[in-house]
Amino acid sequence: MDRYSLDELSDLVGFPVRTVRYYIQRGLVARPHGEKRGSWYGNEHLEQLLRIRQWSQAGISLERIAELLSGETEKPPVAALKV
Repeated sequence: MDRYSLDELSDLVGFPVRTVRYYIQRGLVARPHGEKRGSWYGNEHLEQLLRIRQWSQAGISLERIAELLSGETEKPPVAALKV
């Protein structure tokens, strides 16, 4: 399993560190493994953040993303094509 620091994870997904922390606080992303300075993130965190980024770019609200991540079965809407 790959291990990432918060800074590395942030760079990989293109979100500021503050945004990643906010998503963790809201429960959209799992808490890190370990504690304090020894904490680290794995591929599951990376996948969660990439999914959030994809849905956000499609125009889905954070509230709806939280519902989808919690296991709601309805699929997210496809973003309308801009003409």
